[in-house]
Amino acid sequence: MWVDINSVVKLEYELWVEGHKFEGTDGHPKTILMGHAPELPRGLEAALLGKAPGSYQEMVLPEPYDPALCIQVMASELPDPPRLGRGYSGEGPQGELLLYRVVAIEGERVMLDANPPLAGKTLEYRFTILSVRPAEPGELEHGHVHGEGGVHH
Repeated sequence: MWVDINSVVKLEYELWVEGHKFEGTDGHPKTILMGHAPELPRGLEAALLGKAPGSYQEMVLPEPYDPALCIQVMASELPDPPRLGRGYSGEGPQGELLLYRVVAIEGERVMLDANPPLAGKTLEYRFTILSVRPAEPGELEHGHVHGEGGVHH
């Protein structure tokens, strides 16, 4: 069976960032319902379409960096004293809610960045499709996998 938009897919994937394996992506199997896998990296779900069990693929995706998601504020404008890595919610350029993190502190000036932590880096995904099956009607209705690797209810 080939992966389509109504498939349940069991896969393993690793993420390599600029030639180094990223911690936490050590090839543990993950079972997803196609079209309902926001936890997968952007573009990876689409790359599964049309593939069969046993397929191995490497895919390079640059993670875009958006300078508009970086802002500079005064420390006195923040609700808590800033420290590197601390998160603050705020409004983005189009009024959307964003999570900013402190990336630099220079005296009273604080640089906040809402880009993903890996933005601006080259990301390589290596994945193997372990199995594919048709999604059950209840899985499609609920938007998640039932049984092994999914929700039990």
